Amino acid sequence: MTEHVSSTRFADYLAGLLDEPADEEVEAHLFSCRSCMLEAEKLAGLALAVHRAVPPVLTAARFEELEREGRIAEVSPVSPGQIAEARFPQADKLLVLRLGGSDLSRARRVDMELLDHDGRSLARFDDVPFDVARGEVLIACQSHFADLFPPDIIFRLERVVGDTREEANRYTVVHGA
Repeated sequence: MTEHVSSTRFADYLAGLLDEPADEEVEAHLFSCRSCMLEAEKLAGLALAVHRAVPPVLTAARFEELEREGRIAEVSPVSPGQIAEARFPQADKLLVLRLGGSDLSRARRVDMELLDHDGRSLARFDDVPFDVARGEVLIACQSHFADLFPPDIIFRLERVVGDTREEANRYTVVHGA
């Protein structure tokens, strides 16, 4: 390989999308080209950051993993109808909201919508992870979300039972500085 490795080709290499000869060709080039190796290190760092990124709605397994890693600063249970106050922890830590008290026992799926205090939709997440036994959804509040959403958020959970969609509960969270 005489030409430099493109970002797209290196991304395919990292993702394991290349066949074995192409894989070996990229590796050989990286060992012989300092410029491409430096670029590859940057892209590998980005790939690791994306891999370690925390989604806004957590599975129980991801929550446990983050807890073991010491990345959770606080866990706050939030009940339906309650106005909960949440403060963002230091930048590298997470606040996890336990949106509980919903009957999700018959739900085959749970969807979540974020609303502003006037009830306007800000974002929608379909088919979010949920805990049937606890009747809860785990939300990872991250400080960089403060730039994306207003400080007062209403989390609206909908359960899908059979072919019917019905509101499970609403949770109001006021985020402080």
